[in-house]
Amino acid sequence: MELIDSIAAAHKVLIVGHMRPDGDCLGAGLALYHVVKNEGKIAEVVYDSELPEHYAFMPDFDIINKNTGGHDLLLVVDCGDELRMGKYHKLLKKIKSIQFDHHITNNGFADSNYVFPQKSSTCEILSEILLAENKVDKTVASYLYIGLSTDTGHFMHNNVTHNVFDLASELMKCGADAYNINIALYRSKTVDKTKLIGRAIESMRFFADDSICVISIRPNDLIETNCKLADTEGLIDLAMDIGCVKIAVCMTEQPENKYKVSFRSKGFNVAECAAVFGGGGHIQAAGCVVCGSYEDVLVRIVKAITDGMV
Repeated sequence: MELIDSIAAAHKVLIVGHMRPDGDCLGAGLALYHVVKNEGKIAEVVYDSELPEHYAFMPDFDIINKNTGGHDLLLVVDCGDELRMGKYHKLLKKIKSIQFDHHITNNGFADSNYVFPQKSSTCEILSEILLAENKVDKTVASYLYIGLSTDTGHFMHNNVTHNVFDLASELMKCGADAYNINIALYRSKTVDKTKLIGRAIESMRFFADDSICVISIRPNDLIETNCKLADTEGLIDLAMDIGCVKIAVCMTEQPENKYKVSFRSKGFNVAECAAVFGGGGHIQAAGCVVCGSYEDVLVRIVKAITDGMV
């Protein structure tokens, strides 16, 4: 298979994921890190942003973002386009690149592209490839399971197929400890993150007969709860847990009147909403960045959703 052959031919491999990495991106990156190391090659994993501390339980978390240069193979994971790589997209024209991704917006920017939008996650794609090549040990299995679980909403999203469950079973056979991974992922919130959750709930605003719920996170919310931008991951699920809510939005204020906007839905195509503002993603999970004052951005976001409902 090209991946293993390319690793064998390389001396030093750089693995790059998207900015503000989630569980799928981190799991895919660290799984490949171990595959490369197991092949006797040098590997480094980088993301052009701060890392979410709630994934610090991952054994190799502390090796991330230590880039010493001199790479001759680039492996890209979970990036819907090259700009999601941040500054590392400049390497695409300099060294051989292979990417693995499941975003429908992917434009095939690498030399070799393993892009399958019908798959639940990048870790589903890598699980199939690496299991077929017999390259999955206990460590690799654990990282792949993390990505498989997080990008399916702990196997609750509509992207879950029988293949996802089959792969989860195979990864557990290879040594993935599902119970302890689940505890680390879903039952280990810090006190500070819990306080931020409280702020998120207090911020909720409802529209369109309560079918739309918007969560807003302002700079003071992060400062006063001692949290970082990365800690906002998962807050949008608080809105999705409400029975009457069909579309959830999380607006996170950033410098210079910019808002990072995330969308989730129970069937509605929120990728079209994100596309109105130059963003994209999946049918039921998408994102974009919108500039303007808070109320202005809120009104525009809600309008983009309600216009699409017509």
